[in-house]
Amino acid sequence: MTEPFQLFQRAGSSKWWVRFSIKGQGQIRKSLDTTDQSEAHQRARKAFYEASYRAENGLTATVVKFATVAEEFIAKIEREVKRGERNVAQGQKAPAIIRRYFVGYFGDRAVDGITDRDVSAYIEWRKDYWTTGPGKDVAFIPYMRDGRQIRRPVTKHEVPSLSRQRNESVLLRQLLRFAARQGYIKQTAMPEIEVTKAPDVPRPSFTADEFAKLTQTSLARITNTPNDRVQRDRAILHAYIMIAAFTGCRPTEMKGLNWGDVLGYRDGREKPLAERDIRLRVRGKGKSRIFVPLEAALPSFDILWMLAKSALGREPTDSDPVFVSTQGKRLDSVKRSLSELLSACGLLTDHRGVRRTSYSFRHFYISQQLMAGVDIFILAQNTGTSSDMIHRFYADVKLELMKDHLRPEWKIHATV
Repeated sequence: MTEPFQLFQRAGSSKWWVRFSIKGQGQIRKSLDTTDQSEAHQRARKAFYEASYRAENGLTATVVKFATVAEEFIAKIEREVKRGERNVAQGQKAPAIIRRYFVGYFGDRAVDGITDRDVSAYIEWRKDYWTTGPGKDVAFIPYMRDGRQIRRPVTKHEVPSLSRQRNESVLLRQLLRFAARQGYIKQTAMPEIEVTKAPDVPRPSFTADEFAKLTQTSLARITNTPNDRVQRDRAILHAYIMIAAFTGCRPTEMKGLNWGDVLGYRDGREKPLAERDIRLRVRGKGKSRIFVPLEAALPSFDILWMLAKSALGREPTDSDPVFVSTQGKRLDSVKRSLSELLSACGLLTDHRGVRRTSYSFRHFYISQQLMAGVDIFILAQNTGTSSDMIHRFYADVKLELMKDHLRPEWKIHATV
C-alpha cells in the first residue's frame, strides 16, 4: 500500500523527516525528531492525518506559533499606518505592547491552543507585570528611534489603569481575529476576551470664573516680566490657552496646526475683526476635519503670526507651524509652562483633586457650548467626537441645563 507521505533524511543528519502535499496548501516538510525509522513512520502518519484534518476544517495544515502570528499582525499594522488606515501613534505603540506582553506570555505556544482559561491567566499576569511579575526589577525600556537603540526609564511600577487594560484587550482581540481570518484558529474556537469598561469620569475642566482668573493671571504674568524670552513664551502660552478654549482643539491637533490650516486667515488679516472669518483644518486620531472656531480665538492668531514672523525673520508660509519656538521650529509642548501658570492661579487640580492639563480647555469649550444651548449633534461634529461621548462625559453640564425643568411649581392640595 502506497503511503500519502514520504520519509527522507537530510544530508549529514540521521534524523528522519516527512514530506507530503495538502490540496490548496502545497508541500509540507516536517522533522520527525527521531533516528528510528519505524518510529518515524508512525509519527509521519500522525502528522499527515492531523494536517489533513486541519485543512478539511478550514485551518492551515500546520500549527502556527503565537509569536509568528504576532509578527504577521505587526507587519499588517505597519502597512495600515503607511496607507493612512491606522493612527500613527497606534503604529508606534502597538508593536511594543504585542512583543512585551502578548508574546512575552504566549510566546511559542500554538495559537490555536489558547483557551479562555489561558486568556484569563494572561490578564492576571499582565496586571502584576510591573509590580510582582517580570517587570518589577526593570529600570529601563529599550526601543529604536531613527535606526538606533535608545532607552527610557521606567518611572512607575504599578497596575495598569482600566483604560490601558481596555486598550490592550482590544488589541489582543484584534490579533486573535486576524489569526482566525488567516486560518490559524477556527472562528468558533477563538477565546473570549472580556474588555474591561472604564467608568465614565467627568473630565477636569474650568468654571467660567476659574477660566477668567486663569486668563487674567496669564496676562499679568506677560506684562510683569522684563525678560524678553520669558515674555514671548508667556505670550505664546496665553495664545495657546485662548485658541484651545475657543476652538475645542485637541492638544495633538494644536501641535500639528500649520498656517495653511487656518483657512481664510491670510486673506482677512487687514480687515476689521467683525468682517473676518476663519475655519480650522486639523489632523488627529488618524482623521482630519474642518471646523468652525469661535470669533474670540482670532486675536490670538494675530499674536502668533507676529511672533512667528519675528522668529522666522519673514512672513510665515502655509507650511510653517502656528506655534513656533524662538528657533523657528514647531513648538513641542506647553506642559511645563501651563503647569506653572495653573499652580500660580491655584488651579492645578479641580475640586476632586484631578490634575488639569491642556486637554482641559477642550472640555471647557464643550461645556460652555452646551451651556449656551448648542445642539449636541452639531457640537460633536465640530469637535470631532461622537454625541454619545458628549452624553457620557458631560452629564453634569446637561443636568445644569435642565435645572429649570427640575424646579417646577408643585400644586399640592392640603388635606383636612
